[in-house]
Amino acid sequence: MTRLASDHAHRVVGLYGDPTVSWSILLEAELGTAVPEPEKLRSRLAAAGQQYPHLGAVPEIEQTTAAGLPAVRDRFASEPYERTDPLVRVAVCVDELTLLVAAHHGALDGLGLLSLLGILLDVPVSSGATGIGERAAGKPFLVSAVQRLAEALFAPPARIAPDRAAPAAGDVFAAVYEPRLRLGAAAFVAAAARTTERWNREHHVRAARVVAALGASWRSGAAPEPVHDSAFFRLRLGNHPVVADVAALLGEQPPEPDFPARSSRLARLGTRLLASRLGSTFLMSNLGVVSTGDTVRSLAFYPAASGRSGVAFGAATTGGTTTVTVRARRKDFDALAAARLLGAFRDAVREQDPR
Repeated sequence: MTRLASDHAHRVVGLYGDPTVSWSILLEAELGTAVPEPEKLRSRLAAAGQQYPHLGAVPEIEQTTAAGLPAVRDRFASEPYERTDPLVRVAVCVDELTLLVAAHHGALDGLGLLSLLGILLDVPVSSGATGIGERAAGKPFLVSAVQRLAEALFAPPARIAPDRAAPAAGDVFAAVYEPRLRLGAAAFVAAAARTTERWNREHHVRAARVVAALGASWRSGAAPEPVHDSAFFRLRLGNHPVVADVAALLGEQPPEPDFPARSSRLARLGTRLLASRLGSTFLMSNLGVVSTGDTVRSLAFYPAASGRSGVAFGAATTGGTTTVTVRARRKDFDALAAARLLGAFRDAVREQDPR
């Protein structure tokens, strides 16, 4: 079953985007209570694996310190999930109340990762995310693939201007904590688009053809399970998009088609060759308002950073705190640049807040 779980996870990710990324998504939880012992965490993971075999092999639980946590986060994010490897990664911080959980995106989506956090902590977890419900299928996969190929060749989406060019692997991460924000997916997408425009203007680069990638759950977050059950949207945005425009576009546009069960070697080669021109300008993912009782004080969610820019914006709210994040390719952004990009995103998000 381990091999089948691994193959399934890699197949879910499919052909689109940069095939060199790890497709690892991360959730960093600051707890209000003591972190469970590693043996207890592993036992709970083993029980979850019995019920959900697509999670693959049970991993060892790593222990680290606050000083070592960034290095563990980097490794969890960048290390590829090889065939037969565990599809879940867990680390506890021994001198801070922090639990780090990562998973292959083909095994779990954002709500699935949130559910796994609840399993590890043995507490009920829910999200205010409503899900998209029943949504008619869009164009067939082959038609979509041909259109994406033409787009990549002749009119690729805008790219968030790199701040540098360095031979560095992996990603950089930045998070900021805000008083609870009352924003939905459309507002966060609009904020990310405004951030792109302003950032590129500062770098003297046009931001034409901005395409937002957005993951949205088919189901509500009332009782999430540790599965992957998300739709993927690509929203072509005009200049200076407002929330109402993004919401209307999201409401009327069908999701991208699922990948076929098999892919050809030629298709995989073409995807790799065109990786720098495929994908979207950025990815935005919002876990919504998360309830964990008093167990979790804050949640930093880092979606997978792929596409032309290799930039992903994340958001999650718990208690009175909304955590917004940026994850970006290290070869294009160092830590200071990621912090500046996050600052621009935070400012744009504040502009969307109705308070």
